[in-house]
Amino acid sequence: MALAPGRTAGRGSARPARPAAVEPQAEAGAARQRRRGPPPLPGLQQRHSWWAHSHGAARSDARSGALAGSRRPFAARARPVLAALEGVVTAGILGRYISRTVLVWVLIVAVLLVGLYTLIEVVREAQDMSGDYGPLQVLAFIVQTMPSRLYDIFPFAALIGTMLGLGGLAATNELVAMRAAGYDRGRILASVMLSVGACLIVLFMLAEFVIPGLEARANAQRDQWRSGQVHLGRFGALWLRDGNMMLRIGYSAWADDNRPEFGNVLVYRIEEGMKPTLVMHATGATHTGDSWQFRNVSRRAVFEGGESTRESPVTLDSTLSYDLFSSAVSKPRMLAIGDLVGMIELLDANELDTGQYRQALWNRLFFPLNVLAMILVSLPFAFRGGRQGGRGLSTFVGLSLGLMFFVISRLIKGTAMLWPGPLWLLMILPALFFGVIGLLLLRRL
Repeated sequence: MALAPGRTAGRGSARPARPAAVEPQAEAGAARQRRRGPPPLPGLQQRHSWWAHSHGAARSDARSGALAGSRRPFAARARPVLAALEGVVTAGILGRYISRTVLVWVLIVAVLLVGLYTLIEVVREAQDMSGDYGPLQVLAFIVQTMPSRLYDIFPFAALIGTMLGLGGLAATNELVAMRAAGYDRGRILASVMLSVGACLIVLFMLAEFVIPGLEARANAQRDQWRSGQVHLGRFGALWLRDGNMMLRIGYSAWADDNRPEFGNVLVYRIEEGMKPTLVMHATGATHTGDSWQFRNVSRRAVFEGGESTRESPVTLDSTLSYDLFSSAVSKPRMLAIGDLVGMIELLDANELDTGQYRQALWNRLFFPLNVLAMILVSLPFAFRGGRQGGRGLSTFVGLSLGLMFFVISRLIKGTAMLWPGPLWLLMILPALFFGVIGLLLLRRL
């Protein structure tokens, strides 16, 4: 089929115009090449191409092999381990954060309460200054008895400090964020108990090795400064001056009716010229307020040429007051565990009542458990501050439950000798009861 001459001529005239359009592109490429510099040598270009090809192929093969099977199972197995390690690290960080927060608040509250308690003691002691008992002596007495005040107020400091610390975390929704991250209430409870438990360990060591000696020395020094009738000798022996008599008391104990009992008593009667005219030893003695009553007496009168000995109950007049014994004789709750056990054995051997010392022994042993139970029963309300209700109301309810535990525990301890059953069971019963209530509340709230 013949084509029209116009169309053939049109196409033929359009084709030679293409090289003219390509020439500017070629010139632009040459200009870019001049700016880049001379081309690389052929040998180097070949080596570079070979290295890139070989290593790129190797990387591609390794990648394809890993994806194919050799490394995929290892990564799949390592992923849970890494996740678990990450969870452990995160839990450790959160646990330390909670423990540190609670510990700081407990210490702050303890310092404030000890300071308030000390201020009250300073005012009371300042009203009783007499004799050589002046401001410096008051300061020495206050400093020596400060550890015992810390022991007395620590349950309240732990309760208030824990509620304030966790309440602050709940108010800023930090507890909610921790629980959302997988840090459940059990771990939060463990972190709180860890910080309080560390404080209890330190306090227990103070109660065993520091407080008994400081308390006895402080009371004896105060009475000596006031009246000059009391002196604490070596090995815990108590020296009393009663008129023209000097008494060395080997041990002292409190009976069930708050009456002091004394044992291993050595009595010196001093006449003019500081000459002893009577030496008497008694295995037991009591003070009735205006006289001494000695039991199992072995008396020896010292004269220039002879002596006489007899054994019989003896009664001697006394000028000492009962208030002197109330401070000079250490209370059972301030004795160490070893001293309590020794006093129980000694009183049993002398057929004396040991109820107060047995109760003090179990109270000392269960002291950490009582503090933890007090915190446990109030802890569930610390989680409610940031979610529902007011933070102040939740804190108040938690503190009220803790104080209720303290009051009920003191009531049971005060009447423990009247209840039938083992004494240790009655002493631990409040902690067990409120501990179970705390766990149930922690699970439901």
